[in-house]
Amino acid sequence: MELNEFLNSGMLELYLINTLHPEEVSLVESMRKLYPEVHAELAKLESFLEEDAIRNAVSPHTRMDEKMALMFNNLEAEQNMQLSATPLISALSNADAWLELVTPLLPENYSGERFEKLLRHENGVMQVLVISATDVEEEVHESLDESFLILKGTCICHIGEHFINMGPGDFMQIPLNLPHTVTITSESITAILQHIS
Repeated sequence: MELNEFLNSGMLELYLINTLHPEEVSLVESMRKLYPEVHAELAKLESFLEEDAIRNAVSPHTRMDEKMALMFNNLEAEQNMQLSATPLISALSNADAWLELVTPLLPENYSGERFEKLLRHENGVMQVLVISATDVEEEVHESLDESFLILKGTCICHIGEHFINMGPGDFMQIPLNLPHTVTITSESITAILQHIS
């Protein structure tokens, strides 16, 4: 391939956005070493793409900063968890740390009846330690954000048309307005249940 044909082939742009096959990447890199014009063109294209990205950047919604701050505060709070100030559970929550925190609250001899211990109920947030050997019947939430973090045991969460197998460390955010059930697949399940209104 001649140099001008190579420069106008579009391969350099595809190289910069990482969409070439490995053999094409090797070709671009060897041409870059052989021809200063290829090296200069790549630098020019990189500069153009960067300027274009900055010029067309979309600023995140102002609430995104609030959500990110809340997420980082929660991660920090999980490093020093206390029953008097539990953080919100999320997909980033550490189930082992939660289990260690709530172990003193667990009944010594679980009888198979549903056990619930309120952990937090303030500012629209309710968190409950739950142990259950019985399934959760179908329910739908229209304005209440429900989520849970599995600490021990296994279950199948059925949301709409989806079945999700869950075990220790798994987190589930239940979408609004979708029917859901939970089928316990182990002797019992221990979880943190969270409602945010």
